[in-house]
Amino acid sequence: MFIIADMGLTKIKHPSHSQHCLLLKYPQEPYQCNGCMGLGFGPCYECEHEDCCFYLHEECANAAPSTSHPFSKCSLKFHDKAPQEGERYCDACGEDVSGFVYQCKHKNPHDFHPRCLKLPRTLTTEDGLMLQLRKKLPSKCLHCGSKETSNRIQGWCYVSSSDQYCYHIACVKDMVMENWRKGYFNEDGNVKASHLALQTFNPGREIVQPSGKSSSKAKKLWSTAKTVIMLIISALFGDPTTLISVLVQQLLSS
Repeated sequence: MFIIADMGLTKIKHPSHSQHCLLLKYPQEPYQCNGCMGLGFGPCYECEHEDCCFYLHEECANAAPSTSHPFSKCSLKFHDKAPQEGERYCDACGEDVSGFVYQCKHKNPHDFHPRCLKLPRTLTTEDGLMLQLRKKLPSKCLHCGSKETSNRIQGWCYVSSSDQYCYHIACVKDMVMENWRKGYFNEDGNVKASHLALQTFNPGREIVQPSGKSSSKAKKLWSTAKTVIMLIISALFGDPTTLISVLVQQLLSS
């Protein structure tokens, strides 16, 4: 792969799409990465031919031949596709491994999407609440009520410093994916406010949506939980100033 400058935009040639160059763009609608096959919202590399519809997450386009991560004890090798046959799941987010993947060399290897390996180790809300990326939950996930994801893997998570807010990456990712699959995004990328399923973004089984008579503590708990989820969504899917901001406005105004 080589990178050249073109009129202020980053332009690359990538072996997965060798017939055309790719430009770094900021699409205003969701897209599917043709590398890892995952959903994307923020900046990506897009084919310079408008009728081509080829996209790569930045992390997928710039994937190194090998890498490492504090949560993995050995080196991770990049593959266009997992060498093993059968169903494979990312050990970070729990989603299917259908394309680009990093894998360790163990007999029963672990798999990671390129983008998951780039997740920030810490996130901080405007109120100063800090979330840490962890390899496993200290307690049950507030959304699913379990320490494991739906496909029975441990899965990485974000946890607040007080351990009060704990969420699987897989659960938060599923919240957005479900809305995307059900068509809650317009063709222009905006959220259909009238169709947004708020229950899909439920911050947790133990956090009850407050009513007009609820205490200020209950309202604060609900609001903080939703803010935490939106912060994690931004880390997972990209630029919070585009589509994610629309989600935030819809949810926090409810």
